Amino acid sequence: MSGYGKLIVFTGSTPNIGTTVLSFGTAALLARLSGEPAGYLCLNLKSSKLHHYLGLEPCPPGLDQIRAELRSGSLTPGFLKSRMEQVKGAPGVHVLFGSLQREQAEFFQPEDIGHLLDTARQCFPRCVVEVNAYWDNAATLAALMQADERVLVTSLELGHFQEDVNRGLKQMAPLFGIDPRQFRLAVAQQQRSDSLTPQDAAKETGMGLAAVVKADPELRRLLGQGRLAEYINGNEGFTQALLPLCRELGVAAAGLASREGFWTLLGRQCRLLLGGRQARRNQ
Repeated sequence: MSGYGKLIVFTGSTPNIGTTVLSFGTAALLARLSGEPAGYLCLNLKSSKLHHYLGLEPCPPGLDQIRAELRSGSLTPGFLKSRMEQVKGAPGVHVLFGSLQREQAEFFQPEDIGHLLDTARQCFPRCVVEVNAYWDNAATLAALMQADERVLVTSLELGHFQEDVNRGLKQMAPLFGIDPRQFRLAVAQQQRSDSLTPQDAAKETGMGLAAVVKADPELRRLLGQGRLAEYINGNEGFTQALLPLCRELGVAAAGLASREGFWTLLGRQCRLLLGGRQARRNQ
């Protein structure tokens, strides 16, 4: 598919372990580092929560609004972009929100999702796609089969990166021609009390470790308040944790350093200078 954008698909070993936060954070950082727009497709057909996390109530029209075009194969890049939202606080990210009709998930066909992904590739240099952890729906299957890059999000609970991966991804992926070792591994919610390490998870899954994101006790509260974009922009630790993954996806941090490093250095120098002056005044 020469000339088309790269498709980066995130899935979780287990539901509700932070896949949405990591995937959306990656999309925002890719746009920020590259200076190019990025698409974000929420194809979690059964439990889409992104609009809650971004404080958008009711959910903006998204996947449910383009079903007729998907079914007829008539979706165009212009029409797709017109149904995507540019979210405040995430410049450069164009979001297609997911379906809120959980009972309708089974009616999406692989051909529908394939048509959506092909069209999205024509719109953006990079498209980040989030799919459900379970391989029982067209979105998960079609997106992972078409992906240029695949990222598995897990935690350091043994049941997540061992049992869930072995019973789920490692059994299903080969049936669709996908080598589990092609996935990059992102560990979410790392805690000091964890007895296992990210390296243990990488060894068990056979995947290359690309990112480790520490647990943040404030995150759940912020998500409940619809402040995900604020969290991504204001949490340097979160950004630094995702930089290695962005490098592996072909976007280096040089742009971030050139645009922000100068201001960071200048701020430090100003604080040192002002602090020195204040100290002399107090003598």
